[in-house]
Amino acid sequence: MKAHDYLGGTVFLNGRFVSAKRATVSVFDRGLLYGDGLFETMRAYRGKVFALTEHLARLDRSGQVLGLSLPHRDWRATIEELLQRNHLGAEDAWIRLNLTRGTAAPDVLPPKDSKPTVFALVKPVGSGLSPVQRLGARVTLLNYSRNAFMPEHKSLNYLPTILGKSAAASRGAYEGLFVRDRRYLMEGTTSSIFLVRGAQLQTPPAKGILPGVTRRIITHLAESEGMRVVEKDTSIRTLLIANEAFLTSSVAEVVPITQLDEKPIATGRPGPLTKLFQRKYRAYARGAARRGSAV
Repeated sequence: MKAHDYLGGTVFLNGRFVSAKRATVSVFDRGLLYGDGLFETMRAYRGKVFALTEHLARLDRSGQVLGLSLPHRDWRATIEELLQRNHLGAEDAWIRLNLTRGTAAPDVLPPKDSKPTVFALVKPVGSGLSPVQRLGARVTLLNYSRNAFMPEHKSLNYLPTILGKSAAASRGAYEGLFVRDRRYLMEGTTSSIFLVRGAQLQTPPAKGILPGVTRRIITHLAESEGMRVVEKDTSIRTLLIANEAFLTSSVAEVVPITQLDEKPIATGRPGPLTKLFQRKYRAYARGAARRGSAV
């Protein structure tokens, strides 16, 4: 999607629905000046937002660390109205909810009281996602870790992710994987990692990575299938000898990993358990979104 295409439609900004072309924030907004804020990205199915309660809870936990609080509102009704206003009531879409500390004097020290800036954007899920879900994706290793500061929180400081996505794209890969100590996998730039090893599902430890909402749901679905899920240090070699591997995220759902740089993972095609989790997760998400229930 071209940059100017985002100017169409409606956004939610500080309590009002406004034209995207006229939606602006101050140059003194601390989110712009210092990355002083948080965000959550969610997915909607046919106009119904999924896992909203879980995403808002994660935003609240991070807000407590930063001293930020999302204004009280019926966010489900607000987001679903925003989807309708953008003619996305009958298709799948992504939602980004942003919270910054708001406008203040350009000093590094935060003000004691400020009015937060809150806005939400929605757009349809891109058509490019379906092929990688069906055929699998190539990933590449990044020579640095995101584990520098507050990796467990979705702050507006997204430079490691931007650099990682750019590096992956330059190598013809769908996703870049952050690596610790040049040996252990941590997470993708915008995704969590799972490996299938025999009858067990393995994922890197939660410490030092984002606690993914989809990651937790996949763990629940795997356990309901009788699979053992283990969190343990996961080496690059372990990925290369895995029976299957896949990425998870709220927007991309479940994406098979079929290649690490030039090396195939197992057969180089999506495996049967990965396909099972794709079906299980999609059915679970659509059902929960339709009912408006919490995860």
